[in-house]
Amino acid sequence: MAEVKNQTIAAIDIGSNSIKLSVVQASASDSFIVVLQERERIRLGEMLNAEKILPSEALQKVSEVITRFRLIAENRKASKILAVATASVREALNGNDFVQEIEKKTGVKVEVLSAVEEARLIGLAAARFHGIKDKLLLNIDIGGGSTELSLMRGDLPEKLLSFKLGSVSLKNKFLFSDPPKEKELKQMRSEIRFAIMRPVREMKEVTWDIVSGTSGTILNLVSLADADRKKLSLKKLIAINEKLCKMTNAERATLPSISPSRAEVIISGGCILEEVMKALKIDVLQASGYALREGVIIDYLKKIETEQMPSIPSVEDLRLKGIFAIGRRYGYEEKHALQVACLAEKIFDGIAPFYKLKRSDRILLSAAALLHNIGYYVSHESHHKHTLYLIKHSEIIGFSESEKLIIANIARYHRGKMPQEKHPDFAVLREREKDLVWKLGGILRLANALDRSYESRIKDLKVICEKRKITILLVSNESCELELEAVNARKDMFEKAFGCKLMVALERFQNAFQP
Repeated sequence: MAEVKNQTIAAIDIGSNSIKLSVVQASASDSFIVVLQERERIRLGEMLNAEKILPSEALQKVSEVITRFRLIAENRKASKILAVATASVREALNGNDFVQEIEKKTGVKVEVLSAVEEARLIGLAAARFHGIKDKLLLNIDIGGGSTELSLMRGDLPEKLLSFKLGSVSLKNKFLFSDPPKEKELKQMRSEIRFAIMRPVREMKEVTWDIVSGTSGTILNLVSLADADRKKLSLKKLIAINEKLCKMTNAERATLPSISPSRAEVIISGGCILEEVMKALKIDVLQASGYALREGVIIDYLKKIETEQMPSIPSVEDLRLKGIFAIGRRYGYEEKHALQVACLAEKIFDGIAPFYKLKRSDRILLSAAALLHNIGYYVSHESHHKHTLYLIKHSEIIGFSESEKLIIANIARYHRGKMPQEKHPDFAVLREREKDLVWKLGGILRLANALDRSYESRIKDLKVICEKRKITILLVSNESCELELEAVNARKDMFEKAFGCKLMVALERFQNAFQP
């Protein structure tokens, strides 16, 4: 198992209210020290227009901040810069183009987080901050464009919920007066109560051990209630909100720990928290010093510490749990899916050292292999295209939006035409991602062909890599005519992706190699 040895890692959070930077010195996934934090107010949520488009002005401002943060991170000798974007970019119709342009301008790759992935990473951070392992923790995070509820047992999520209400979006929609009028506040609270109905229903039967709160809005409210900045009771929150609602922006900005930018949105954020605490019958919450950025860092460090590859897809793997759940939702043939995934992983393991494939690529292949046939749920005709659509529009815990699109493309190309630039979902990928789809899609085509009979006839395989030639020796004591015919008919994508000739031969059990 690899070790994290004194790595300096930077994380950038592009939120609806501001862009934040954290730089940490890490010695392990569960041990790091925050050495620097920066925050720049960029009201991205206000720049998102009625047509759900982020304008060029937003791109310019965000790129300038990201460039400055990148230089700060590099001056601190950061070996890795992780950047994520949340609600405003997630909701923008041009969100994918937006982050690709940021990468071109700044050299920093930005991942757009799904709502549930954002909730998972925040929950992970809060659980680590409070040292929660066996107990059940409920974390509340109020951002500029959305609010996340994360129910965690240790590092593992038990329930992840998100609703599209944030401090910036609510303030822009309802609070026009300074101080706000009673009518504005009443309408805003009504909107909040309606929006949290579903999350409250889903949490109704849950009993948690500790409630935590993360991010700027909640931490500011905690600081107003508690000199030690550790906890906030509902009783104190109600009193604070009543006081804040009677003050002007300028008056609120003079309060301890409240910046002028936070003063504008603290009322809307405070009302969200109050309504959530009332609805869930929460008497007190504990402040968490970790939030999304720290969650991103913890998740990254956990991944680079995981050196051993599992021999088969495991339902115990957090990310694959979600994949299995989606497969079952769409009635996939589990035996065939597992066989294809196992064969794909064996091929991957045999060629990865020779073609610079990363360990993180393997789970993308596993996920695509497990889901490659879910398109049958829609129709047998063009089921590979339906598979792409279903994966794209599913919430998958543990995968970023870009990873999800890669998985969808790999699964889509398990049959049919090879990748083409005229295919919209392939064309939007970055160059390295396109290359990955070619390679992993080629592997998946072979693995799928090797279970052409749906009878799991191939019991094992061995990969031999030579210069411009790859040989796959199949182990079986059965006739594999269907599989051999299928794999020879479908090896073109693999050969083109890896620039080699592929030979496939059958070995019998008595001559089988020892794995």
